[in-house]
Amino acid sequence: MRILIVEDEARLARHISCALIEAGHDPEIVQDGETAIGQVQETPFDLILLDVMLPGMDGFDVLRRLHKTGTRARVLMLTARGEVNDRITGLQMGADDYLSKPFAMQELVARVRALGRRYMEEPKPTLRAANLTLRLADQQVERGGRAIELSSRELTLLKVLMREPGRVFTRTELCERVWLRKHDYDTNLVEVFIGRLRKKLGNPPLVHTVRHVGYTLREK
Repeated sequence: MRILIVEDEARLARHISCALIEAGHDPEIVQDGETAIGQVQETPFDLILLDVMLPGMDGFDVLRRLHKTGTRARVLMLTARGEVNDRITGLQMGADDYLSKPFAMQELVARVRALGRRYMEEPKPTLRAANLTLRLADQQVERGGRAIELSSRELTLLKVLMREPGRVFTRTELCERVWLRKHDYDTNLVEVFIGRLRKKLGNPPLVHTVRHVGYTLREK
């Protein structure tokens, strides 16, 4: 993928670039928002790694202006550890994913790979996992031909899980993606809705708990 790295920490940007090159990607580095906007207008990037803390124009302003360019590039925001509000704001503004600093380079490459798969695929009218289907046009869920009624929140939670089957989501990630709250919240709420979803989807279970990590949707 053609990837634009928008990061003012030169050493970190170089390390990210080297890791992406090793993974087979074609990265380019810029260190400020204005340059990033200019590059996106000139070059069709597949993915943009966008730091929140940039000089002059912060990452949110850059993201806002990127949308106005009409770019189809996915955006992965890089945020400071513990800055929940930054992560929520980025997701609300249309970022596709976020990663908190400091991060393991292997995780960054894995996130990039996952976003790349989503970018390259044609938009799917129907999400599928095992014998479970979710039609996006009319929000209808079926399993083995049996219609399943879900609340709007349960449906949103299912969409998040079905878009990346096999990926393990932490409670915090799910809470941020489904509830989009900017304040402290009780992640036990996720456990409640996971339980409801499991019950409605029936057996054999598709939503699994990964102990001490989070939840994933897969056949086994």
